Amino acid sequence: MRIELESLAGSKGAFAHVYAPGELEFKDDRVRLDGSQEVSGTLVLKGHRLLLHGRLTARAEVDCDRCLQLVRVPVEAQFSLQYMTRKEYESSQAVELEETDMTVSVFDGEAIEIDELVREQVLLAVPERILCREDCKGLCPTCGADRNLKPCGCESVETDPRWAALNDLRFEV
Repeated sequence: MRIELESLAGSKGAFAHVYAPGELEFKDDRVRLDGSQEVSGTLVLKGHRLLLHGRLTARAEVDCDRCLQLVRVPVEAQFSLQYMTRKEYESSQAVELEETDMTVSVFDGEAIEIDELVREQVLLAVPERILCREDCKGLCPTCGADRNLKPCGCESVETDPRWAALNDLRFEV
């Protein structure tokens, strides 16, 4: 979604967009979006700087980290970002990056593209570790069966090969 600064009424403006399914693609295969995603917010123009405050709501589909079953996760995020023109950004370059600089992006002075920002916010809002349920037993490392559905009968005693040499050591007491 491209927001043209000419469309701002004075120095303020609001925006809203509903992404259709499949409109917002991810490079990360772990996260897929289920249904539509909505982003809305306000823009405030202050000189050569643009302040963006927004809200994102979506629903993501993520694979369980243990058994690979599909898990639907609600995604809600609020974000604030400051845009400045490349010329202003280069003139204000500090020697050391500060925490406030993490919310600064560069734009061409005419319009901003928020699709990448929305992708980033979705990825940040999805928990890093997802389980289909707290007691998920996962997949058998030997045969690949889903242990939540039925026990596979494979022997579960495995020794890490790095520790296998210690099995040969026997101490006499």
